[in-house]
Amino acid sequence: MLILRRLRRIIPALIVAVILAAGSAVGPAMADELDDAKASGLVGETFRGYIAPVGDPTPEISALVERINAGRRAKFEEIAADNDISMDQVELLTGQRVLERAAPGTYIMDPSGAWTQK
Repeated sequence: MLILRRLRRIIPALIVAVILAAGSAVGPAMADELDDAKASGLVGETFRGYIAPVGDPTPEISALVERINAGRRAKFEEIAADNDISMDQVELLTGQRVLERAAPGTYIMDPSGAWTQK
């Protein structure tokens, strides 16, 4: 029960972390690049709070995915350490929120690995 209260309290922090990791923490140009890649259907959001290529990625898309996910992972590790919870919990909660807030048309991956368009 205590962990559920703690998780509910940190959900807003998770959203902020994802925004920072996807945006200003990696630079405005990369945030624009990510937005363009999502809008083009080249990358999508996963249920674990990371992005992944949709289909066969170009080297540029693979590099973008690696950079964005490294930033997100670093933020997730901070949140997990600061709140004494597991990375798994942080990833799953963030993934849930990111998928809920994904823009219409964004590709989202479910736990089975299947892509759907929101």
